[in-house]
This record gives sequence, C-alpha cells and structure tokens, in this order.
Amino acid sequence: MKKKIKNIPSFIGITVSISVFIVLAIVSAFLDLEISKALYSPNSFFGHYFANTGELPLFLFGLTACVILFYQNFSSDKKKNIATKIVFAILTFAGCFITLYYFGRRFTKEDLLYPLIYMIIFAIFFAILCLLCGKILPNDTMKKLLWFALFIIIVLIISNVLVQVFKLLWDRQRFRTMVDGNPSAPATLAQLSPNFKGFTPWYKINLFKQPEFRTEAYRTAFLEADDDAFKSFPSGHTVAASASFCLILLPDIFDKFKKYKVVFWIVPIIYTVLVGISRIVIAAHYLSDVLFGGYIGFAIAVCTRMIFLKKTPFFQAQPIPECELSNLEHETN
Repeated sequence: MKKKIKNIPSFIGITVSISVFIVLAIVSAFLDLEISKALYSPNSFFGHYFANTGELPLFLFGLTACVILFYQNFSSDKKKNIATKIVFAILTFAGCFITLYYFGRRFTKEDLLYPLIYMIIFAIFFAILCLLCGKILPNDTMKKLLWFALFIIIVLIISNVLVQVFKLLWDRQRFRTMVDGNPSAPATLAQLSPNFKGFTPWYKINLFKQPEFRTEAYRTAFLEADDDAFKSFPSGHTVAASASFCLILLPDIFDKFKKYKVVFWIVPIIYTVLVGISRIVIAAHYLSDVLFGGYIGFAIAVCTRMIFLKKTPFFQAQPIPECELSNLEHETN
C-alpha cells in the first residue's frame, strides 16, 4: 500500500510531462521558424538578462557539490581525509574562479543593457549567499547532503555530455546567423542564406547528411562570423538552467521540506521555461532547441532521483511522510 500511494504523484507527473513534451515537439516540427520570427527581439532586456545569467544553476550547483564533499570524511585515516579536503578545496576555488571569469566578462561589455540592474541583483544575491555561508550546518545534516552532492554530479555530467553529443550530431544552424542586422549575420552572409535557407527542422540529423546548399565554403563563412553557428540543437543554456531540477531531491532527504515538495518542482520548471523563452527571443535558439534542452536536464534529474529512491539504502530507510502515513492508516481501518 505504501508503494502504491507513493507512486501515484510520480505517475501523474510523468504522464503530464511526457504529454506536454510530445505536443510541443509536434508544434515545433511545423512552426519552429515562424515562432522564432515572431518572438525575435534583439533589444529585449528579458532576453539579454537570461542570456547572461541563465546558466547560473549549473555553476552554483557544481560549487555546492564541491563544498558538500569538502566537509565529508571519507576515511578513518586522518591523512587521507586531509588530502581529500585539499582536493575539494582546490576544486571549489577553481569553480569559483571559472564562475567569476565566465560571468564577469559578460558584464564588462560596453553594449550591456541596464548595468545598474545587474549590479543590484548580484549584490543582493551575494549578500544572501554570504549570510547562508555563515551558518554552520550540523554534521548529521552535512552527511545527508552527501547524497545531494552525488545527485548533482550525476545529473550535471550526464545532461551536459548528452547535450554536447547532440549538438555535434544535429549540426543545426542558429537562427541568429540568418537574421539580417544581427551581429552574427553580417550583410556579406545575406546572399548565402536568403529567406532563412539555412534552417533545418529538429528531426533532421545533419551530421550524417548535410543539406546540399551547405558547402564547405558556406560553413566556413558562417563560422567566421559566429563560432557556434552550427550548435543550435539543443540549447546549452536551457540545459544549464535545468540544473535547478537538482532541488527535487531535497524533500526526499529532509523531512521538513516534504510539505513544500511542490515548490521544489515548480521553481525549477519556471526558471527553465523563462531561460528557454529568452533564448528564442534573442535568436540564439528555436523552440525545439530549448524544449529538448530543458527536457534532457529534467529527465536525467527525474530518472536519477527514481534510482536513488529505489536502489539506495539511505532513501529506502527514510520514514513515510505523515500525510502518507495517515492516509495509509485510514485505508487500513
């Protein structure tokens, strides 16, 4: 009975998510180009904001995993523990450096829209982060977070590797390289791709059979203007944003979060959707690009969570939530 009750929400959620994916995949198969044309707004602050910050979850969760692993004691040998702490301290420093460098260079651009808003938002973010870092977590809590760190590592590695493989296979040309006036589409390229000639539908894998018009000279011309000209499918930004789905495991680790479980699902969904839309707005991707990118991260997180819950002793030993326990007792009586 316990197993049946526990699986009902998962079954409904999986059914709804698959249905939404199928519908949007069909829509994008016919309307990808038209949707991109309709939503294109190169000066949109919304689009530029998420273009610059949308990948934050990938970096933040990666850093979180490093910090959690730093506080773990993997061995009874003191020297080995010191050695592992040094390794994770170096990884944490490297992660911070890469994060600051990656995002910092984006905020030094002369054409950045509304820089003051970015400064205020980041000031608030880092202030909250510093306050949270000042709170010392109990050892028991940190031990439980080891599972969260492992979950993050698995989700981030698998989802990002898959995205890079798909980008190589699909070899899809970006919409921005065909929009007249876009920095990635100088006037000299207009004659090479009239009326969005370079567009290919998401269900076509171009690596195995290149379109006839895409000659070596064609590729070279576009790559000179945009290094990522043929890396449209799927969206890397959206996959990075979907790293926020790592949050879904926290209610399974800490009982106090179980009553807010829906929040840990809704927040990642909203954030990933916003990032996905922003990528269409600034012509970086098509609807299908962000759809598949978001669902790759989502699917990996959901599947990994299911494996953790069913196969690991830690989660199998977790007590039944009070709401499920009361329902179980009521049905038994």
